[in-house]
Amino acid sequence: MTLGELTNGMPIELTDGDGCAEVSEIAYDSRDAGAGSLFVCLPGANGKSLDGHDFCADAYARGCRLFLVRCLPDGLRGKPDISVLRTDDTRRALALLSRRFFGYPEKRLRLIALTGTKGKTTISYMLKSIFEKAGKSVGLIGSNGVLYPGFYKKLLNTTPESYMLHGFLKDMADAGVEYCFLEATSQGFMMGRTDGILFDAALYTNISPDHISKTEHESFEHYFACKKRVFEQTKCCYVNRDAALFDDIVAGVPRELIRVYGFENENGEREKHAGYALDYAARDVKLTRDGNRMSVKFQCVAPGWQRHLRVGIPGRFNAENALGAVCIADRCGIGPDHIAAGLSRAVAQGRMEYVEAPAPYTILIDFAHNRLSMEAMMETARSYGPKRILCVYGLEGDRAHIRRFDSGEILGRDADYTILADASPRTDDPDQILADIATGIERGGGAGKYEIIRDRHIAIPKILDMAGAGDIVLLVGKGNVLYEEVHGVNTPLDEREIVRDYFAKKGAGGK
Repeated sequence: MTLGELTNGMPIELTDGDGCAEVSEIAYDSRDAGAGSLFVCLPGANGKSLDGHDFCADAYARGCRLFLVRCLPDGLRGKPDISVLRTDDTRRALALLSRRFFGYPEKRLRLIALTGTKGKTTISYMLKSIFEKAGKSVGLIGSNGVLYPGFYKKLLNTTPESYMLHGFLKDMADAGVEYCFLEATSQGFMMGRTDGILFDAALYTNISPDHISKTEHESFEHYFACKKRVFEQTKCCYVNRDAALFDDIVAGVPRELIRVYGFENENGEREKHAGYALDYAARDVKLTRDGNRMSVKFQCVAPGWQRHLRVGIPGRFNAENALGAVCIADRCGIGPDHIAAGLSRAVAQGRMEYVEAPAPYTILIDFAHNRLSMEAMMETARSYGPKRILCVYGLEGDRAHIRRFDSGEILGRDADYTILADASPRTDDPDQILADIATGIERGGGAGKYEIIRDRHIAIPKILDMAGAGDIVLLVGKGNVLYEEVHGVNTPLDEREIVRDYFAKKGAGGK
């Protein structure tokens, strides 16, 4: 494809060079640039990180001669053998160019966006289970990576950069994938990673303060505004009527775009919120368990059918997540039998994930990392009537500090005992992260009910030593992140393996 063919009809102008130059790939990291590459100079996130314009000379040294810029950087001045394109927004341009370069791959499958502060990953795995039960080929793109039949890849960002995103979508379409469920994040919308896409449908789960930090969003208002961009890019959006700020979520959105799901009230009524009545409803929610394995049941009321459903992931909030999955499945023509079968066998790795163990107590792995997800996790654990709730907990570094104090406060209020341990501190001070969580625990009334053991290889066996019949043990903060990240170095760490090793040693004569 030539530069002219690639940019035709876009708000991009050729300021120097030859529009007939061939483009073999698009790069936005100078280390990936070479002969035939178009190097797109992306600005730093929030204007605070590396700017691609500063790396044009490096890309040139690697053989790159095609550049897309906002303004000509010093590193390119005086180069007679280059072609330079200019645009006002290189992030949006990268998304639009990537769609064209890969042949508009989202048109070759049905692409569904899942957005909200929590629930996205769990719902994506519920949908995967439902659709595969119906014989459909499915792909996922999100916090657990890119997954489709015969392929898996871990991602640095939940919603990948647009060039990567469209490359994955092309590969999926080529592999026969029919449906792709994308976790569409606020960062993804803010950085234009999904620009130009019209989703077949979207799901909006909830909203609460999160991702507000020096490297993410400057305020909750900015975070909320980025989330709301989903309505500009979808044919239809299913919104959780029970979400806090529901009225604000739907405010100003064309009514024909909105469908609503949620719980019926105690009288079985579906009163309107902001003028919206429930299109999909859950009623008669019951928490159930089979030995140490927990689940939830509810009656689903959908347009044209009703069905009792069981979800193999515990908690009332997972009945809510399942109802969101029902909305998407029903829209795509998946029948209630396949929906029921898929939900009953759904497993979301790292989200209230049950860990099989020869013990008289329940072990769950979860990724709760903000107030909303921590409250939901603790409410779920308490609702099953455990003797005690014992936790190993930590938070990733380089993220909003408010999470530390909020999560600690909830632990202090609801957990019977907590061991604070590292969970990928990245470039942050790990001792400070845990000290901040400890401050929150004490604020929540948990003084004397916690200790700090930074190494999870030590903390997890200790909490298992403490556990007894009827307890719930929560291993929280890692989810399905199978490594520890410290200053850019990743060291493998799988909590499931730590649990297995613990019981193997115990069976071999250890305590």
